Amino acid sequence: MGMSRLSDGSEVYWDGAQYDAFNAPYEDDYGFYLSECRRARGPVLELACGTGRLSIPLKKAGVDVTGLDFSGPMLARAGEKAREAGVELPLVRGDARRFSFRRRFKLVFMAFNSLQHLGRREDLEGLFRSVRGALAPGGRFVFDVFNPDPRYLSRDPEELLPVAYYDDPAGGGKMLVNESYSYDKRAQVSRITWYYRREKDGRTLKKALNLRCFFPEELLALVRCNGFGTLRRYGDFRRRPFGPDSPRQVLVCSPL
Repeated sequence: MGMSRLSDGSEVYWDGAQYDAFNAPYEDDYGFYLSECRRARGPVLELACGTGRLSIPLKKAGVDVTGLDFSGPMLARAGEKAREAGVELPLVRGDARRFSFRRRFKLVFMAFNSLQHLGRREDLEGLFRSVRGALAPGGRFVFDVFNPDPRYLSRDPEELLPVAYYDDPAGGGKMLVNESYSYDKRAQVSRITWYYRREKDGRTLKKALNLRCFFPEELLALVRCNGFGTLRRYGDFRRRPFGPDSPRQVLVCSPL
């Protein structure tokens, strides 16, 4: 994740090492995306690649993958990790809303809710337009987002809940992260604040995260209106059919 401007609600990408520590050991999606890459039989582009959580192991598995992200700190961390892993991973700083490459890709994918950083219609139109331009004939666009849960959207905005507790990569003990959450019904955006509290000195850093919520029928219409067809829709990374209780919306799309 992390292609958007750091001032517009993606401040949580301020530090790649903190991001990795926060999200470890999330691997739910790796097997799914590896399978999609192998099906593609050609070059792959990951949008919002972040610190290379997926791109690096995919490259090690033999996938011809390129990573694009907007966040300098995330890409710097990805570069360090790629060198440590002994892989040559092309990393490009760019904006998923407007990008172009000379080469064409058989698969473009955007994992881990990254599409949800694009809150405005113009941003989404730019994304789909750029993806279309980057795809080779027969290419696929694959992404995953939350399936919104109305119970979560009605949380008390004054409530603070712990969401992570990990060894601070900067040293000196643990980092505790608490979250406040409010849902902007007009913009259809979850406005989240993460409070990073260092146990070593009690210092707290406040970082914003905005995530657009896409409801199932709306998402299918959004894909269609931007010139793509939905080939497959899953409810999780085990490829179970999408249903009323599915936690995720995982879509495999192609240009119409």
